[in-house]
Amino acid sequence: MPNKRIMVISTSPFPYGDNITDGPGYRAWNLFQEISNRHDVTILSLYESFHQKLSKEYDVSENRVIVKCISHNPRRVASSITKEKPDILYLPWSATPFISGLREKIPTIIDYIGPGLLESFASLGYVPIHQLQLKLKSFWLGDFLMTAGFRERYYLLGLLTASKRLSLDTRKLDDPLIHVIPMTPPPEPPVLRKKVVNKTSGELVILVAGAFLPWYDYSTLFEALRIMSARGKTNFKVVLLGGNPKDLKFEKKVRKMAQNILQNGKIIFSGLFPFKERANFYLASDVAVNIPSATIEDELSVRTRIIDYAWGRLPVITTARDEYSEKVIKRGAGFTYAAGNPKDLASVLEELIENRSKLDHARNNLEDLLRNDLDVKKLIGPLEEFINRPHVDPTRSSPKRILPELLLWVRDAFRTLRG
Repeated sequence: MPNKRIMVISTSPFPYGDNITDGPGYRAWNLFQEISNRHDVTILSLYESFHQKLSKEYDVSENRVIVKCISHNPRRVASSITKEKPDILYLPWSATPFISGLREKIPTIIDYIGPGLLESFASLGYVPIHQLQLKLKSFWLGDFLMTAGFRERYYLLGLLTASKRLSLDTRKLDDPLIHVIPMTPPPEPPVLRKKVVNKTSGELVILVAGAFLPWYDYSTLFEALRIMSARGKTNFKVVLLGGNPKDLKFEKKVRKMAQNILQNGKIIFSGLFPFKERANFYLASDVAVNIPSATIEDELSVRTRIIDYAWGRLPVITTARDEYSEKVIKRGAGFTYAAGNPKDLASVLEELIENRSKLDHARNNLEDLLRNDLDVKKLIGPLEEFINRPHVDPTRSSPKRILPELLLWVRDAFRTLRG
């Protein structure tokens, strides 16, 4: 098969150079590092313009991938696509508004990854109507639809049906409609480049990574640590890794909660730092903690940090309610606690302080997880098949389809009467 020209479009930060990243950025970067071994990949990065408000446009190149940082204006995006003439477009669903200026139909992959309706529901208590409309419209813009979790696929199939696209009758009945391409970690193992944590003899270093986000349960974590301290189990240190530049007020709130509980150097805030330096913290830690709130979002989520913890060879303490955490536990690479129960979390941490052999056993099992469940080469078959034989789906159309929708109503009414 000849090389295809693939263009990735996103408002997420990609971890090139000294950048940070997020879930969709992590997903696309790792995925297309593998794909770039066989195809030409160019990234249109809208993050610098959309989030950082930078007006300057520039190009960088890293690991065979060209990154073009351009304005997020849909006309500018459309002109860049037209100029580059890609064979295939890839974008997360949340980036679909930025291709609204594109007039030609190019075979398009839409990835349902990153914060969505359920994250909004978990943090706000409701789903903003504009987000719902955006997601429903996005189904009409792709030719290959994909997501990173089997549970989330079923949820998305319901939304796909609600979008009315399945009302068109040109689909084959064996079409999976939405493909599952799991999240995968970088292929290279973590490397310690500098010492970032001062660790005393026998001290358990607990890592909590990722941005400060409102759908995580920090109160349970800090209460568990308070309980441990009250019991005299103080041979631990906590590293809170990362930051949230989009919500500094919430980050400040979490920092205050932590400092009210932990004193005397028991807590380390890393702040923002280049994503490539995270291995220094991972390899200095003994165990990682996943702290989701007990919501429907947690049951259907795809936790990027779980995959990255596995990459960092860190056993995970988790509620195991999400799909990836459940997989970690089944492989014997982690430990469970009851969601929202600080006493239970404290007991798990205390047991690991007393019995380090459990950590060694879990760390050994992580290699099986990485080899059998998280190898990108074993997981991207359906995506590679589309890339090798790209096409525009006959049911794809513009969301502005008032007349076709009226005709569908007439068709269905006629079929009902005739039946």
